Amino acid sequence: MATLPSLTRTIDDAFIRTWYEIKKEATDNILDANVVWAALKAAGCFKPQRGGDYINRTIRYGQETSTSVAKGDVFPQGEPALKTAAQWSWRYEAAHVQRSLFDDQTNAGKYKIVSYIDDRMQAAREALQTSFETDLLGAFSTTAEMTDKTIQGLNEMVPTTRANAIDTTNTYGKIARPTAMAANASGTYVPSTGNTWWGPKYQVLTDPGEVNLLDDMNKLYNSISNNQMAPNLIITDQAFFELFTNFALDQTQIVKESDTHLADLGYDVLRFRGKTLVWTPNLYISSYSHMLMLNTNFIEVIYDPGLWFDMTEWKPIPLQGERIAHILCALNVISTQQRRHGRLIDEA
Repeated sequence: MATLPSLTRTIDDAFIRTWYEIKKEATDNILDANVVWAALKAAGCFKPQRGGDYINRTIRYGQETSTSVAKGDVFPQGEPALKTAAQWSWRYEAAHVQRSLFDDQTNAGKYKIVSYIDDRMQAAREALQTSFETDLLGAFSTTAEMTDKTIQGLNEMVPTTRANAIDTTNTYGKIARPTAMAANASGTYVPSTGNTWWGPKYQVLTDPGEVNLLDDMNKLYNSISNNQMAPNLIITDQAFFELFTNFALDQTQIVKESDTHLADLGYDVLRFRGKTLVWTPNLYISSYSHMLMLNTNFIEVIYDPGLWFDMTEWKPIPLQGERIAHILCALNVISTQQRRHGRLIDEA
């Protein structure tokens, strides 16, 4: 006859064994449940790093220069600063699975235990889906680098306002942001002083948006690319997406090809100048519509394969009939070239 401790161990093992059997599928489902995570995954942005105190990258920002010389001239000399170091901290996502001794007892039958485990695991998966979706497009914080626990998402990478992008009280990758911005010939705001190479670009939507959206998108796109490397992922909120489809339909192509991962998942995918354009309700910020233009070649989702949707052992809650385990992820989202990204804002 099975004793209570042996029943508890049996159900402990059944939960953990079940999780690792479905782990890969569950991980894919969690990441694919949000269009932005799915787009980053499709772009190959996920990069493993096993352990380490920090996520470190060498940032190249300077370049050698040449000088015209003639007989009698002094040749140029000196070693210019070309590189610096950026550093990000690990961030952790956790979801718990909790069960009761009394539920163990009532669900210990041969056929009930499977549905019992599935119900508890489904709740944990939904919790991770929600936190991943929220954190990737979470609110900008001036203290995110030093004190926040959440993933440094896209609104840290490309701050939600120009003022935040030049705020000297916060850093990105432990590197100071630019100290000022100025409009270029097209009216796009670009970093003008300080670490100009470590700041994104901004465009304010010209009123009326129905007439000027495409022009402003082109201005931002060209200012980011600088006729070199163009953004390849555009993310909008619903209002901008609908404005784009209503007034720029001749410039778009709804992607339905069978080999397009996002379309296969059921997301609406449009094109702007041949680049992927998707929308998410999470990008509507502070009563303003936003559009992000990103170059995924310079975005990395760093994750630790040794702590990536892994389940802990079961632990008893003192003086209760409850037991709890956690599913943990170690990751962060980083960008190694800020100047390759930009944001369009409807501030009207």
